[in-house]
Amino acid sequence: MPATARRIGFIGLGRMGAAMAGRLLDAGYDVTVWSRTAGKADDLAARGATVVDTPEAAIATGTVFSMLSNEDAVRQVFTDERIRSAPEGFLHVNHATISPPAAREFAALGERYLSAPVIGRPEAVTAGNLAVLVSGDAAVRAEAEPMLAAIGRRVWDFGDAADAAPTAKISVNYLIIHALQALSESITLLQHAGLDAGRFVETITDSVFPGPVYRGYGDSIAAGSYTPPGFTTTLGLKDLDLALRTAGDLGVDLPTGPVLHDVFATAVEQIGADLDWASIAEVTRRRSEGTTA
Repeated sequence: MPATARRIGFIGLGRMGAAMAGRLLDAGYDVTVWSRTAGKADDLAARGATVVDTPEAAIATGTVFSMLSNEDAVRQVFTDERIRSAPEGFLHVNHATISPPAAREFAALGERYLSAPVIGRPEAVTAGNLAVLVSGDAAVRAEAEPMLAAIGRRVWDFGDAADAAPTAKISVNYLIIHALQALSESITLLQHAGLDAGRFVETITDSVFPGPVYRGYGDSIAAGSYTPPGFTTTLGLKDLDLALRTAGDLGVDLPTGPVLHDVFATAVEQIGADLDWASIAEVTRRRSEGTTA
């Protein structure tokens, strides 16, 4: 089926969701969008998206992609009643970072369901550099693959289990969280020695740590600049909690987990819940300066 013949829905139009829906529009799909917040769909409407007033209208397309903030938001939108009223063969592709039990829960609702969390910030979506992790029924994965390929640079297949891709994404974010704290500590140490943090970031990203994590977040931490947020501290704490809960379920000991949780909780409370999650660096800075945080 040519891309221009495919009608799909997209629910959740934050910075990530709007950018992803835009990629589908650019690929020629007929995209119907819904957001709780009025005005978030205006730019997409100007690009040709159909804006609807209810999630039911988006679900009626038969294939819906969602990028919601957490698993509770997914539950609130994709209720049993709405799933039962969906067209035959309805497919839900869920891009949210959620717990493995929640993925199993959503897959058991009776709909065709794929877990498809993503790796990358909004600018990565726009540039076509997003990585998509996917898991779920093999036939459904094959059907969705062209649409997922339109959203990202590469689709990473994690097999049949609905909870596989979420577990992989949780592990990725746990690794990024460590990178943020490692950058925070190294840059604070360097600045206390009176050295140039920007030059330090250039050095490490041109040698031992190339790539967007150390470059992008390193520059933010060196400059103390955390707006606009690509991913907020509140969402980072949510994903850290997911990692710790998953570790507990699997009987895995994560020795640095409690320390990181303390840093993130402090950042949310004292630094800024809606700043970029790189702002956790300010917790280390303040503690090094002998202030309260």
